Amino acid sequence: MSEKKQVSFIGSGIIYYKGRDIGNCSSAEITYDVDKKTLPNYRGGGGNTEVLERITSVNLSIGITSLNASNLALLNAGTVSDIATTTVTDEALTVSALDRLLRVEHMIDTSGIVTLNTAADVLIPALHTVNGTPNYTVSSAGITIPEGSEVLLDDEIKVSYSVPAGYLLQALVAFGEEGDVVIEGLNDVNGKKHVIDCWRWKPSPTGLSAIGTEFADVSVAGELLSDEAKPTGISKFFRITAQS
Repeated sequence: MSEKKQVSFIGSGIIYYKGRDIGNCSSAEITYDVDKKTLPNYRGGGGNTEVLERITSVNLSIGITSLNASNLALLNAGTVSDIATTTVTDEALTVSALDRLLRVEHMIDTSGIVTLNTAADVLIPALHTVNGTPNYTVSSAGITIPEGSEVLLDDEIKVSYSVPAGYLLQALVAFGEEGDVVIEGLNDVNGKKHVIDCWRWKPSPTGLSAIGTEFADVSVAGELLSDEAKPTGISKFFRITAQS
């Protein structure tokens, strides 16, 4: 194989984890942690007479910009289950505070109908019957009873609402996950393609961006573990196949 003098590189590509396309990725970096031992030159002149370097870990970090349900589970060592559209009838709440959110059990579909009843099943109007101010306000997370409402502190109420379709993520309940990673890459400088196969990637919980002013770009780091099933002469960590 003839070697070119200069091969410049700007990379782009698609990354698959366990065969799943994880979406738009801003980066993919493979790095090494090295334990370096040296034998100093004690005979004058400085420097070392010997050096030994051992790879202590092989690391892969991926910048993820697509915060879909599966990627959020990956970032938070979580599990994901689907939520079907349903209706909740007469969920019981106690007005423990005024002008504070009363969290309901599920998520409220704010485009649907939400009703409040007293414990005696008397409908609570949305607006005060005397001055027309709100008796309650509705958000996706729950109900707020303002000061001046006909609903009073410590009242028991019942809330009925629709739940939108979605997903439920339970964070930090699925530690120890690992899988293969395939990076189907392209050198944007010359149009040459390459494929990187990583046999065993064990990602670490990273967290998430809940509020921000820029598009989310979360880097998830993990270690490439040794695949002892690979025979002699075959990398136990990863390989690169590339166009010449």
